[in-house]
Amino acid sequence: MTTAALLWLDSLQGSGIRPGLGRMRALLRQLGRPERACPSIIVSGTNGKGSTSSTLASILNASGYRTGLYTSPHLVELRERWTIGGAMIDDEALSEAIDRLRLAADRAGIVPTYFEALTLIAFIAFAEARCDVAVLEVGMGGRLDATNVVRPLAALITPVGFDHMEFLGTRIRRIAAEKAGVIHREAIVLTSNDNPAVLDVLRRRAAKFDNPFHIVTERHATPLAGEFQQRNAALAARAAEELRAILTRITPESIERGVAATQWRGRLERIEHGGKEIWIDGGHNAHAISAIAPFIAARIASPRLLVFGIMSDKDIDDVTAALFPMFDTIIATEPYPPRSAPAAQLVEIARRMSIDADAEPEPKRAIARGLASRHQSIVIAGSLYLAGAAIEFFDAQSKEQSNHQK
Repeated sequence: MTTAALLWLDSLQGSGIRPGLGRMRALLRQLGRPERACPSIIVSGTNGKGSTSSTLASILNASGYRTGLYTSPHLVELRERWTIGGAMIDDEALSEAIDRLRLAADRAGIVPTYFEALTLIAFIAFAEARCDVAVLEVGMGGRLDATNVVRPLAALITPVGFDHMEFLGTRIRRIAAEKAGVIHREAIVLTSNDNPAVLDVLRRRAAKFDNPFHIVTERHATPLAGEFQQRNAALAARAAEELRAILTRITPESIERGVAATQWRGRLERIEHGGKEIWIDGGHNAHAISAIAPFIAARIASPRLLVFGIMSDKDIDDVTAALFPMFDTIIATEPYPPRSAPAAQLVEIARRMSIDADAEPEPKRAIARGLASRHQSIVIAGSLYLAGAAIEFFDAQSKEQSNHQK
């Protein structure tokens, strides 16, 4: 990626969150409507959006469709957010997309937010790559999210819980209504929700357009760890089945191949290192923690050590109440200062629970301290930023070990 392109994109990072679709629509007009270059599928919800999106894109690739996948956030490298045909976007294509967007923004006199820019880059890059279909993960909410400028073939809604309440509201029906905003006329609607209040909101939105509405309750085998991932895989597989009338290359066999080939890092990702078993998970809210807790209890041997960091705007009390009691030692860290909760605050919470805890604000040092401990079972969780730091740490260790062996 060129320095100028990256500098311009980075300059938008302070733009914050400015809900609304006006800037997106104006810039898409300026760009020649790239969001219409190929049909799209949109995935909304609170947790499980990324793995569901990745599974569906893998199925579509296995079915012979050149598929663009847009997800967020990235864990280590910015290019992770855009994949084409299963491969990360290359530097040249990304630079060209940023340059096109920058020129369009200058012509229109509009400064997009950082997330709007990333979403516009997806539309530009997928159109340029002549993708057959695009899978778009909603960033936040749905109704006013930057991705919600398409009229999708299908709208998938993963389980809805409490997150981003300062923008989405504090009542589950209100949050569900925001998520349901991605449902448009002629979209097949599928959801894995089981909350009656959420289902009522989604069903009403689908009925408004007389859209097919499917509640997915089954499980589907997947290489991704955790029972909840079986629900996500089932949602993606069912969506593929329902889309077969439109995307006729999809077959039962390509669905199975696609699910089996799915990769999604930082979500109950298992690593063996120095005789220890390490699990990395980006769970960052109470809903996500409630999903991984049964797996930790059933599959990860005690005693367990937790390396934990979380953003200060999350529901820290609920997350720590659900997660901390499963561990006998906690190392608190700060994955993304100054937005992280102070490590000292997390230590105090742990000690009030009579759990041995210590602070190490620098994430990689916190991970190293965990590895140096007596514990054979280590979980690194609480933030996608922390998951990214952990993946970067262990990938570097693996590369160094590989180089020594050559």
